[in-house]
Amino acid sequence: MEELINKRVKEIQISGIRKFYNMTLKYPDVISLTLGQPDFNTPEHVKEAGIKAINANKTKYTENPGLLELRKEISKYIKLKYGMDYDPYNEIIVTNGASEGIDSTLRTILDEGSEVILPGPVYPGYEPIIKMCGAVPKYIDTRKNNFKITAEDIGKNITSKTRCIILPYPSNPTGAVLTKDEVQKIAD
Repeated sequence: MEELINKRVKEIQISGIRKFYNMTLKYPDVISLTLGQPDFNTPEHVKEAGIKAINANKTKYTENPGLLELRKEISKYIKLKYGMDYDPYNEIIVTNGASEGIDSTLRTILDEGSEVILPGPVYPGYEPIIKMCGAVPKYIDTRKNNFKITAEDIGKNITSKTRCIILPYPSNPTGAVLTKDEVQKIAD
C-alpha cells in the first residue's frame, strides 16, 4: 500500500500544534488551547438557515465556482464594505472553507520550483500545500519587527521564481496586524 502514496505526502510532517492537540485528546479534563476553535456554538439563525435549506432540498451540486446567488451576494458585500467591484460570474469562487480556498488557489498558481514568500512564524497549514505543489516556502523571520512582514523584507527575498506572497494578517499564531499604510507599501 505504501507505494501508492505520493512521495510528497510521505514527506509532510504533522505540525507541532497538531501533535500537542492529539496529546490533549487523551485527557478528558484538559482544556485545549491548541486549535483555533471558536468558544461559542453555531448561532441559532445559522443552524435554522441550514435546516431550512436541507428541508427545501437545496442539497444538489451547484456550478463549479459555487451557487451564483451566493456569489452575487458576496459581490454586493465586498462593494458595500470595501468599495471594490468583483464580478460574481468570473472573479468569485465559493469554497467549503478557507483551507480549501487556499489549497485550490496555490495549486492553480504554483509550479515545480516556484517560490512562496511568507512571514514566520506562520500558520502551519501553508507549508504542506506549497510542498505538495513542488514549490518552495521562503520564510521571512518577522520576530524583530513585531511579527510584521515589510515591503523591504519582500524586496530582499523576491526572485524570478516567486509566484506568491502570502500575507496572513491578522496573523495566526502571533495576532499581528498590518496597518493600511504597511499594506500599501507592500502593494506599491
